[in-house]
Amino acid sequence: MGNEVLFAELRRRFEDHLDLLARVAAEADAESALRILRREVPCLVAALRELADEHQPDESGSCRKCRSGPFWRRVPAPCRMLLNVHLAVGSSTATTRDRVDWAPRRHRLKGPAAA
Repeated sequence: MGNEVLFAELRRRFEDHLDLLARVAAEADAESALRILRREVPCLVAALRELADEHQPDESGSCRKCRSGPFWRRVPAPCRMLLNVHLAVGSSTATTRDRVDWAPRRHRLKGPAAA
């Protein structure tokens, strides 16, 4: 049970830190935000690179980190973690119109959507 408590505390601190950075970027004056973000963004980039490096494909094309289990349950690269990160970064820079246009349309077998 000790590991669960430690993990929960580390997760809470990490989320609090990310919340603080998001608040600083959105609400702080330009000089303060620039000073803090110049110090913090390189650390976040390094962490994301480390995470991406762990999820490289092996010689069979499966994600090295997610490949546990029998061969038929191995995850092809790019694995879900890399796709989630890519979508999260892309969605944070997308406009509202981009997000609306990206939404899946009705399935063609169900007929045309009502206008």
